[in-house]
Amino acid sequence: MPLKTLIQQVQWGLQKPLGQQLQRYGRVLFVAGIVGWLLYRLTQIGWREVYEGLPRTPWFYVLWLGLYLLLPATEAFIYRALWKIRWRRVFPVLVRKRVLNTDVLGYSGEVYLYLWARRCTDRSDGHLLRTIKDNTILSSVASTVAVVLLVAGAVLGGQFALVDLLGESADPVYIAAGGVALGVLGMLAVRFRKAIFYVSGRTAAVLLGVHVLRFFAMYALQVLQWWVVLPEAPLRVWATILVVGTVTNRIPFLPATDLLALGAVLGMTHLLEASAAVLAGMLVVRSVLDRVANAVLFVLTGWLERRRFIVSTPSVAPMEAERPLPTPTE
Repeated sequence: MPLKTLIQQVQWGLQKPLGQQLQRYGRVLFVAGIVGWLLYRLTQIGWREVYEGLPRTPWFYVLWLGLYLLLPATEAFIYRALWKIRWRRVFPVLVRKRVLNTDVLGYSGEVYLYLWARRCTDRSDGHLLRTIKDNTILSSVASTVAVVLLVAGAVLGGQFALVDLLGESADPVYIAAGGVALGVLGMLAVRFRKAIFYVSGRTAAVLLGVHVLRFFAMYALQVLQWWVVLPEAPLRVWATILVVGTVTNRIPFLPATDLLALGAVLGMTHLLEASAAVLAGMLVVRSVLDRVANAVLFVLTGWLERRRFIVSTPSVAPMEAERPLPTPTE
């Protein structure tokens, strides 16, 4: 059977009620498996040790808040420029978009953003779809560039704890080949930019630069957050955790990729030159804070959105037929 026909049949089957039900069960089983693995690893490390290793410094939580809000704040400025909309108007919607992409399904947040923008902006459907598509593509490209640079820097600088396990795959020749391939893809994107992007080339370049800077700001804040808890740990520990977590989080269409990244890191704590209990405490607290914030902010921003919609909806004048008839005069 041709591959294209097989893919079409799979897509057709997934759209059926049974296929959608299997997808829901699959996501639940996937997340349950990750949670089970996390509980197993934390039991091996020791619950008491993990509790004693929980972050005590308030700077850990201040930096967590900055990390949490970095993505929606950056995208709020982007869509403010693309849609001519107030930053504070779109920011809560982008918080909900972040929650949907993190805890429901990858790119479900973009669908929600489009449906919201159709109702709450004066832009055409085509403009909304194309700008969301362009921003999503440029964010993915920036993510790939940032990950490649991060991995290359960690491996070439000897700051990656798995470099001994990678063997020949860590050879600089392979990294250089990956860089060349990335450069070729970049040149192709520039050559065919008019067929790919709706926004102008200058706007696309600016958006790409903003996203790349966002990713490196996120890396810096993340390492700083870990460092304030365990400043004596060598840089290779933070570089390894950052590389593993970043690469795992880039896997598309999977729910709870942050939990998957947490499980991957906990599975390799024996390779790191730091306390496994402290590392587990930091990562578990970060995951719990993300989950709590996602739940609270999703409910809060939804309530604010409904309240704003009710307030902005004009009252309907009574119909002429419902008005009392005037008394006839002689």
